[in-house]
Amino acid sequence: MRAGKDGSACGTSGALRIAGVPIIVSNPPPRGLKVIGSLYRRFVQGGPADDNGPAITIAMKHSPPPALAGMKKIFDTRESWALLDDGPRLWAVYHPPMHAEPFWVAGFDRRVKRVEYFCPSGGESLHPADYPLDQLLLMYYFARRRGLLAHAAGMVLKGKAFLFAGASGAGKSTFSLLLAAARAGKMLSDERMIVREISGEMVAFGTPWAGTAGIARNGSAPLAGIFFLKHGKRNRIEKMDPASAADRMLPMISIPWYDPDSAAQIIAFAKRVFATVPAYEFSFTPDSAAADCFKEFLKSETGPGQKAESQRPKAKGKRQKREILPRS
Repeated sequence: MRAGKDGSACGTSGALRIAGVPIIVSNPPPRGLKVIGSLYRRFVQGGPADDNGPAITIAMKHSPPPALAGMKKIFDTRESWALLDDGPRLWAVYHPPMHAEPFWVAGFDRRVKRVEYFCPSGGESLHPADYPLDQLLLMYYFARRRGLLAHAAGMVLKGKAFLFAGASGAGKSTFSLLLAAARAGKMLSDERMIVREISGEMVAFGTPWAGTAGIARNGSAPLAGIFFLKHGKRNRIEKMDPASAADRMLPMISIPWYDPDSAAQIIAFAKRVFATVPAYEFSFTPDSAAADCFKEFLKSETGPGQKAESQRPKAKGKRQKREILPRS
């Protein structure tokens, strides 16, 4: 591998590995590919696919794409990209308003066995596995291989992974920075995580898609708990039942609602996750007490039917009160 002008790692193969899945580019330009964004550098690596699924191979085509007229449009951001369906394959079309023609077009089947990537408007040196194509391909890849992409921060503590889920504004980045400042564990992401079932165990993976805190690490660990973040006046962690937790999580999962079969498979897997992994609602304050509450909760081994609760820090010099209380 070698460094690109922007400091990102480059290579002739352009191989990435995200959540254990190799993303390999075939027929790259002679000068290699530039990885877009420095956060991807930790995910640049070669090697064959592991035993948990095949690699995603992106075949670069330095020619115009096939005619798109007549294909059914099933999704459109109305800003930069759309998704078309011709039956056997889906076609992602990236067409920002400033371009007279699509910047790139990528065709793939729903199992994502092989991807054809056409870049008629130039940009041949840019890595094709950039947003939005990388997330789109992995969403479909995992739909049929027991996995999902979640809007959640994630960390590893003592060999176990914990997810902190929430929509935009719920506090994922804020809480991630609080945990990092408290040295409560190794943060993997403050925005997007991937969950896979491997050998009967739920495993959480960091991704290169960071939030405002800019945290993106290539790491993984068995998933031990999922916490739904909520801003509150005090720190409070309360157990949720699996069905309610699964329903609450659905808006925070990348689901192609326009593709009913793929959506159904992701939803079924999400329910499987919450039938296996405990979930909690975490109402937190934006200060160090939140990280303390989380760490104490783990130490207390609070079980079903109980909740952890702590107050805001009192004046300096006074000991903060924390309680583990039975459900009333």
